[in-house]
Amino acid sequence: MKKTIKVSLNKFPAIPISLLSTAGAQIGEIEVDLARLYHHHYLDTRGTEPPNPDPTQFQHLSLLLPTSDFRVRGDGFGTHSAYRQHVSNELGQAFCRWFLDEYLNVTYFAHMEHVLNRGSQPDFGGARVERVKSGDTPDYLCARDRNSVSLAEAKGRVASISFTNAKFKEWREQFDRVIVKDSGGTPRSVKGYIVATRFAMESAPYVNSQIFAEDPESQGEGALRDDPSLGDMVIALHYSTIAAKLRQPILSAALETGVRVSEEIQFPATVWEILLPPYEKKRFVGGYFAGPDGVAPVQIKNGNLHFLPVDPLRIDFAPGTFFGVEESVFQAICAMARSRETGVIDLNPIPRPVFFYSAISYLRDGSIIGPVDFFRPLQRIAY
Repeated sequence: MKKTIKVSLNKFPAIPISLLSTAGAQIGEIEVDLARLYHHHYLDTRGTEPPNPDPTQFQHLSLLLPTSDFRVRGDGFGTHSAYRQHVSNELGQAFCRWFLDEYLNVTYFAHMEHVLNRGSQPDFGGARVERVKSGDTPDYLCARDRNSVSLAEAKGRVASISFTNAKFKEWREQFDRVIVKDSGGTPRSVKGYIVATRFAMESAPYVNSQIFAEDPESQGEGALRDDPSLGDMVIALHYSTIAAKLRQPILSAALETGVRVSEEIQFPATVWEILLPPYEKKRFVGGYFAGPDGVAPVQIKNGNLHFLPVDPLRIDFAPGTFFGVEESVFQAICAMARSRETGVIDLNPIPRPVFFYSAISYLRDGSIIGPVDFFRPLQRIAY
């Protein structure tokens, strides 16, 4: 399912190609794939526990009007202001990640609390992010690849947003409260993004949902260049959360802390293939979350995996949801955990997946979510 949302840019040196019309002007409205939006929400907010509800069914879908534009029922998300603010902020972070990934090729995300003041990490080359003032900081340290990092601040609200109001000024100030230092300890300037999303309500039909994106920079003595330290860290932290969801605690811990594991440690995992064109036979490492009935769509007999329904006569079972990552990506993050330098060099964002089914979301980091019916287990492999 797709919705539309308005978009406005400010302080961008150039309009991103992805937001240009064929005539060369900035487009003012974009489509939101709700499955991909929820995919980012799931990666951003859920730990190792099973998603509830099914991540292929957007969690807040029931709060939206059945219109082509992204519009919330009634007066906003919920019955009172505190809850509405909570949900708006939560969705604002999902929109930030989705927008940066879809339109600015920013693929990897790490929460600022996981990188701020953690000190110099020798296995990541020694670069770091430090707090220099009290107060709120940007939400994310993110990366296009190992050589391109940026800061990002996400906001979501139902109240009015503009680039000239006081709130936007407050959000800009957050970038002055942290500083990025390269491996030699020199403060460097990095690109930053503010992505603020206003959500339109049923009670205000004259207002449209809109993304306000700005491109400030942090303080520093020249740009951060030719230093992949922070990019390596962001990529490792990004995949640490994915490894945790795949029930790979040793791999997740190694990626999070930067501690290398020995070659003797193996990572057993199940390889699946997708059955739907245009990616049929594409291999993923992953597993499934059972549906609300707890029915197992996969059985193991004599050591072999069988994709069989428990009761083929019943048609009311919810079979479950698959979550996984491309096999080549999984191999690369295993290499990262064993040999940081080689692993990261071999890991690049995959080509942007094409839209092929509304209930399946497939991102450039190689992760995928969809109904387990569209995937088939092949074998267990130790990587």
